[in-house]
This record gives sequence, C-alpha cells and structure tokens, in this order.
Amino acid sequence: MNIYHTSWDFIRHRFSSKTRHGVHSPFVYELIDQCIYASDPMPTKAVISFFERLKQDSSPLKGMDYGKNVETSVSVSLYARRSAMPNFQVALLHRLVHFLKPTSVLELGSNLGKSLAAMASVDNSISITGVEGNSDVADFANHSLEKLQLANAKVYCAAFDQFLSEGNETYDLIFLDGDHHYDPTMRYFKAIKERLNVGGVIVLHDLYYSKGMKRAWAEIKKDRNVTITIDLFFFGLLWIGKNQAKESFSVKYPSSLFRIFF
Repeated sequence: MNIYHTSWDFIRHRFSSKTRHGVHSPFVYELIDQCIYASDPMPTKAVISFFERLKQDSSPLKGMDYGKNVETSVSVSLYARRSAMPNFQVALLHRLVHFLKPTSVLELGSNLGKSLAAMASVDNSISITGVEGNSDVADFANHSLEKLQLANAKVYCAAFDQFLSEGNETYDLIFLDGDHHYDPTMRYFKAIKERLNVGGVIVLHDLYYSKGMKRAWAEIKKDRNVTITIDLFFFGLLWIGKNQAKESFSVKYPSSLFRIFF
C-alpha cells in the first residue's frame, strides 16, 4: 500500500463526502444517523479489550499466507498490532450487524478473530462463519471465540476460492477482507454475490489500499445488480436487489477524526 497516495485519497474523500445532512434516501439517512454515527455498544468494548491484551502475546503462529503465497511464522502480538482491524472500524461492524439484523454472516479474512467476535457479540442467535487461510491463525481465532464465549461463531481454515466453490450456503451479510487488489477482489465479488440473500449487504474493507482495489470498487459500483453503494473510505457497503433506485453515496467516516485513534 502506498501511504502517500492513500493519505491524499483520504483527504479528497474527507472534503468531497457528506454527513447524513444532504442525503435524501430515508434508508441511508437512518443508517448514517442510527448506525454509522451512533455510540459504540458495551459488548464491543469487551471484545476490543480482549484483543488489546494480545499485543503482549509473543507466541508464534505458522502457516500459509495465501495473499503472498508463502509460509510464514508471525507472533500473535505482531498480528494484533499490524493486521488486526482498528478499534473504530471493529465497532462499526458491530453496529452494522446490530442495525441490519442479519441472521447469517460470512467473513472472508478473519485473522485473529477480532472483527468476527465483534459481530458475533451482537446476538448469539446470529450464525457467523469466518474463513482464514492460515491454519495456526484460524485455530487461534477459534480459541479466542471460545474464551469470549461466542459459540455462534466459527472460523474455517481454507483459501477463499476453495471455500466459495464448495457448499451452497447463503448469507445476509458478507464481509470481504482479503487480497486488496483488482483481480482477486473482482473474482471474490463475482462469487460472493451469488451467495448473498436478496436485500443482503456486502462490506468491502480497505477500498483505497491499492490502485487495483480502487479500480475494482469503481467497477463493482456499476454492476447491474448493485442498487445502493456507500463509500466510507475504510469500508464500502453495497446492496444487491434492494427495492430502491440505483444510488451511490460518499459518507464521512468517522464523523470526527478524533475517533480514528480509539
């Protein structure tokens, strides 16, 4: 990722995007007001505290990194510090699940299980499935879910293409946090939109990670089956088959830059 270009992307997004004011779609206005800009719920804080403690864990995790196609050995603390999702983004995923009330969720790219745990902590009746390519990391994520007593979530060790080619389960919310480049993102999108229930939402992470990712996001927005897209810079939200005219929104997130650091 080119930090220089990403910083300029963020500045441009910040000045060109809107808050809930000026948004004429009732659904999107309510989503911004009651979810995106809402206060963080207490269950998320417990999950965040658990994963913050992992930053002191020097245990090694070995396995295949399918994004780089190499065997790796990385400490838990390094994953927790560099790869785990920032707290303010994890909190938004929790709020999204709380607001949208999906009954089934798929996450591609579970890492240590932080974002998965945040979504699972909303309601233990929601079925949450995670996919992680590194076997040690997947096992660690499952142990973390057990410690957090989140029996409604489980991480499977598989490459994304393998997982998506098997089974026929469908989901109300699919979170894609994988290889942030053009070809894999487009390939995963074509697969997951077939596994999304009508009216469901796909959440893409790191829209501006690379030129290829930005190109993929631009093409995905034009897909004839996509009705609503929301660009939050850190996340892209898109709905397929929702009973609404095709519209794209660019929304300031978080509402205050101060929240990025917490």
